Amino acid sequence: MTRAMVPGERAPIAALTAKRTIEIVVEHSPSDIDIAAFGLGADGRIGDDRYVVLFSNRRSPEGAIGIDPQAGRSVLTIALDALPASIARIAITAAHDTLALGRARLSVRVADAVTIEATGLGDERAVTLLDLYRHGGDWRVAAVVQGFAEGLAALVRHLGGEVAEDAPPPAPPVSLSKVDLRKQQVGVTLAKLGIDGVRAEVLLVIDASGSMARLFADGTVQETVERIVPVALRLDDDGRLDTWFYAAKCRQVDPLDAGNVEGFVARTLPYPGAKVAGGPGIGAGNNEPLVMEAILAREPARRTQPLLILFLTDGGISGSKSEAIKDLLRRTSDRAIFWQYVGIGRAGYGILRDLDTIDGRLVDNAGFFAVDDLAQIGDEELYRRLLGEFPAWLKAARAAGVLA
Repeated sequence: MTRAMVPGERAPIAALTAKRTIEIVVEHSPSDIDIAAFGLGADGRIGDDRYVVLFSNRRSPEGAIGIDPQAGRSVLTIALDALPASIARIAITAAHDTLALGRARLSVRVADAVTIEATGLGDERAVTLLDLYRHGGDWRVAAVVQGFAEGLAALVRHLGGEVAEDAPPPAPPVSLSKVDLRKQQVGVTLAKLGIDGVRAEVLLVIDASGSMARLFADGTVQETVERIVPVALRLDDDGRLDTWFYAAKCRQVDPLDAGNVEGFVARTLPYPGAKVAGGPGIGAGNNEPLVMEAILAREPARRTQPLLILFLTDGGISGSKSEAIKDLLRRTSDRAIFWQYVGIGRAGYGILRDLDTIDGRLVDNAGFFAVDDLAQIGDEELYRRLLGEFPAWLKAARAAGVLA
């Protein structure tokens, strides 16, 4: 039988349970509220981003803090005896990018012994729900329910973390906090499109042909990668983004995730013509059908989840390759795959501008938009364009029996 704790109340963990691995269940409505656990030092500040455990980073390095986000609830597990001495406090938080949490439902259950209701909130978009903290050689729990009207960024600053806009120029690091803020924006976009409950595998294809040299050199490709990763973190259950580079040849590289996105392009393929991740080069031309065929060769015959392929290119597609792309789209129109092409660099996009006119397909399985000046487009607009045609394909694919 559980009892209620009120904000300000504290209790020893040992009085609640004899277990040394504590389960904390946060039930929330709406379902896209983000729950996180911040591992803090004795000074109450974030010292190591690896101990910020949330949707995009589900385990601390040794697994002492873990989170399992589910529909309308998040289950956190804290192995007290496995935590390093540097972690003196764990703050359990909730945040939403746009929703005032006074309109949400937030209920916490700790070790099946006590409950905490987040009541009395108003316009706050982020809240610390409770703290676990070291005291007298063991651990205690404190009901907190402290809100932040400015949202997750204000909460992160309160805990001593860095938010992207706080970082000095010229190039702010990509912290988990920054990635998570963008992931929340993806969630808002999915909700507006009516597909916030959809799960899909996401794959990224990057054009590394010679004409892309300027976009590699000026950081456009890296910036685009940083802004696209949160789409996979929000849609994909494993929080990883399978990634391919292509030119005359193609190569699959290590998957992208929140932990390795910083400097990913420079480490993997710093400029067109370079060796890919220390391996062989892929040439300088562009061969879109080649990489499309390579992806399909690794695909199962029947998918249980849709696959969203984000295809980043500056165009320059020849007539013969245009016909091959048309044929590939026809052949895959009865499969659970949606091809979303993104044009950058003010180049000639050829067939990509005419995807909607391709005949002979079971469903329209491809979309295109151009982002000629990425810096002038905010995250909300980018994600709206990136995901805008996906819902219509989902509906058509289900109607045609392509998806269950």
